[in-house]
Amino acid sequence: MSPRMSTANFITLSRLPLLVLVALLLYAPGGPAAWTALALLPVLYLMDWFDGYWARQKNQVSDLGSVLDIAIDRVVENVLWIVFAHQQRVPVWVPILFITRSFVVDGLRRYGLAKGHSAFGMMRSPAGRFLVAGRFMRGLYGLAKGLAFGALALEAALTGVGHPYAWLDAATRLLVYFSVGLCVLRGVPVLLDIRALMD
Repeated sequence: MSPRMSTANFITLSRLPLLVLVALLLYAPGGPAAWTALALLPVLYLMDWFDGYWARQKNQVSDLGSVLDIAIDRVVENVLWIVFAHQQRVPVWVPILFITRSFVVDGLRRYGLAKGHSAFGMMRSPAGRFLVAGRFMRGLYGLAKGLAFGALALEAALTGVGHPYAWLDAATRLLVYFSVGLCVLRGVPVLLDIRALMD
């Protein structure tokens, strides 16, 4: 398919204004705005699934769409990590780690693309194919981040209410660090497998 602005690409790009709205709403903790942000987070993530579904159903899969999808995914996750770090809900090293991993992995993927390999097609080792390219791990990683952002947004919505839910704080920390672990675990095979493509 030619590199044009398809409906699937429009759906992908429409996540950006929604992300801006969610980020702004998160800065009004403890009120209706924060609860609205919490309700919009699943929409933000479902749109990521829906653009891919639409592209496959309507034969709108393209290199442009793949690049846009990965780029917008990165923007969404990094903006949310930065917002929550700015609100001191996560340590600042968390967004630093995610941003660093994004630049390194996406840079290596661009190198792989220049060598004729897709983002996931460059994975050569069984571990790389499972951890990076496999649907299960991709889904688990997205779910872990989505749940972590949801838990953090719920904490923001409960700010000022004096919530006595110690289990929520513990669950939120667990989800954040589980996401961090998956981020690192899925980044390492890219570093290792890229060696097979080097001149």
